[in-house]
Amino acid sequence: MKRAVSLLIVLAILISVTVIAFTYPKKGEELLISKDNISYDVSASLYGVSLDNINFAYDGGLASNLVSNNSFEYEADRFYGWNIDALSFSVQNKDGLNENNQNYLSVTVDGEGAILNNGYTEFYDYKTYNFNEKKKNTPDMGFEKGEKYEFSAYFKNVSFEGSLTVSLKASGNTESYNFDLTECEDWTKIIFQIESEVTADGGLLISANGTGTFLMDFVTLVPTGSHGFHDDEWKYTSIRTDLYEALSELSPKFVRFSGGLFAEIDSIENLYSWKSTIGPLEARVQTDNSRYGNENGIGCINSNAMGYYEYFMLCSDLGASPIPVISAGISNQSINGYADMRESYKNGVFTEDGWQTVLDSMALKPGTDEWDTFVQDVLDLIEFANGSTDTRWGAVRAENGHEEPFNMQFIAIGDEAYGDIYWRNFDELYKAIKAEYPEITVIASSGADTDSEDFNDARSTVNSKYPDVLLDEHYFTEGGYLFNNLSKYDSYERNGAKVMVGEWSVKSNGYGTVQTKNNVWSAIEEAAYLTGIEKNADVVSMISYAPALAKVNAQSTDVNLIWFNSKEVCLTPDYYTQMLFANNFGTQYISTDLNMADSGVYESVTVDTAEQVIYVKLVNSEFKDVNLTLNIQGFGNVTTASNQYLSETFKAACNEVGEKLYVAPKEKSYELKDNKLNFTVEGLSVNVIRIPYGEGDQSNLYVLPETGIVKPFIPTAFKVVIPCVITSLLIVTGIAVLANRHSLKKRRKNK
Repeated sequence: MKRAVSLLIVLAILISVTVIAFTYPKKGEELLISKDNISYDVSASLYGVSLDNINFAYDGGLASNLVSNNSFEYEADRFYGWNIDALSFSVQNKDGLNENNQNYLSVTVDGEGAILNNGYTEFYDYKTYNFNEKKKNTPDMGFEKGEKYEFSAYFKNVSFEGSLTVSLKASGNTESYNFDLTECEDWTKIIFQIESEVTADGGLLISANGTGTFLMDFVTLVPTGSHGFHDDEWKYTSIRTDLYEALSELSPKFVRFSGGLFAEIDSIENLYSWKSTIGPLEARVQTDNSRYGNENGIGCINSNAMGYYEYFMLCSDLGASPIPVISAGISNQSINGYADMRESYKNGVFTEDGWQTVLDSMALKPGTDEWDTFVQDVLDLIEFANGSTDTRWGAVRAENGHEEPFNMQFIAIGDEAYGDIYWRNFDELYKAIKAEYPEITVIASSGADTDSEDFNDARSTVNSKYPDVLLDEHYFTEGGYLFNNLSKYDSYERNGAKVMVGEWSVKSNGYGTVQTKNNVWSAIEEAAYLTGIEKNADVVSMISYAPALAKVNAQSTDVNLIWFNSKEVCLTPDYYTQMLFANNFGTQYISTDLNMADSGVYESVTVDTAEQVIYVKLVNSEFKDVNLTLNIQGFGNVTTASNQYLSETFKAACNEVGEKLYVAPKEKSYELKDNKLNFTVEGLSVNVIRIPYGEGDQSNLYVLPETGIVKPFIPTAFKVVIPCVITSLLIVTGIAVLANRHSLKKRRKNK
């Protein structure tokens, strides 16, 4: 009995010591925030969004059309996404809809048959890259109860007599729409709306009953509640509403579009042209998305429903500056092995003529007709964005639905491009843009590796030749890289070219897997790094996390800011960190003497002198709380403050699609006494303290969106360990009780 009691006492002491060790605040220090220490200006465009056509971010994501491979243009598999039953069918291309959309489905009916589109399906097991054939073939259009969906398709009747029926195939849906093709002697667009009676995943079902042959092309199914639906300015495409709202809440000051292989494709012959992405959807050029290839039969088409006009409209609605990323006339260097071939050239494998032949196969050459056409294409893009309706391409913009110019101020040349081949083409393109549009700020690429010789060459080149450009840096990190490089920009030249961090992210090693690597620990590392960015906002003009969007179980990257499936959106802790920072920063930086990095605390302070608000960012990467006194001097009598924050117990805390909400920002209000705030920086927390002064008040501050009920996060291991500990304690207690009873009986017997 004594041993059992002693064991319980030891366990209680161990638990108490652990709790005290993790919760007892560290000794406090003072953070002096003085008006006398206001220093350099902070870029008004500091925080933005980088969009890229990976992870089904456009087709299957932002673009609201639910039909996959809707025009049978996917070259690797013309029937990808379609299941056709009890019908004779083929894909043909003679006398198609138009020259850009030549393929169509030919169907011969003899009785009854069905055509089903699965939509953009998932194809991996959850949190893995394990291919799942069943998921790939499971219809995955996310229908919402009460939502109406607009169906449209082009039909041409060859010899069909009978009727067609369209329905939303999902358990519980009974509504359908019937029509015939008697008036479709030539290509004719059939369009109508149908309502879903259930919230469920399903597919688009077209049933045929009759005999004969008909042709079908360019099938769409669009939720009528999507952003921009039937808006005069959103003439051709609408945007998935929940994804638009998630982007909007980030209040991006700029949007990059579209990097990677979308801008720099696998060959010169396939160089991306913005002109093929505007105008009526059925006339836009569709191409295979080389991000996915045909491994395991996975397919993805660039329908270009999310084209350049839609991109400019998205920026307009978000109030963000557009930053189109264009090629430098170079095919993707990583795909084509540029680095290895350059090394071979340096080692004498290629002659000068041989090396030139290699370059000419990978890039357009200035001075050629092909180059001149390419340069004009770039200049036409600027005119499309900014030209008056009296110009050729400004008039085309107006025809698309937007008469007023989009006021594009930036253009990026190249995405992770580098080396002599890049700078040769960059120079010619830069000069052409500046000659025609001197007001446009050009953004140059620094390559994919910020620790390379090519990166150093890029910095040297822009500082010596192009000091008016921004240099775009990309880094995707893990292993605490950002914690170890918080002062990365401290040593940059203050009078050289400014920096844009166009793509960056953190993978938290040791915590989570695919999707759940976007957790509190990655968010805290990012937040700590962003305090360093704000401290160097005289050098860093822009920063945007990437990738921004990813479909669950169809991803090509492990970490992403926003995850989504067919019906839901998952906002990660990383997302909320970006949201807090982007919505709460000033116009000038306030220098401070606080240095608590050794204690795991990182800070930055900015002020908006027009709105009269001080913003204090405090990040605690340790488990222990830290006491800190904020001393506000020179801003008059300051009495109130509020804190928007994330604070968690576990590094692995994360949000997942289909799960309860575990991580979301909260807000607290404070009263200051004698211009001082005694503040506890909670362990594992990201804090944005807003302090109005003068005429400023809480009414002009960012208001958190409604997030719903936030539940405590318990790691999987704890879900196993805690019940085991409780069970063990109960067993020990039970044994102790039984032993005590046995001892009492023995004593009574002896009496």
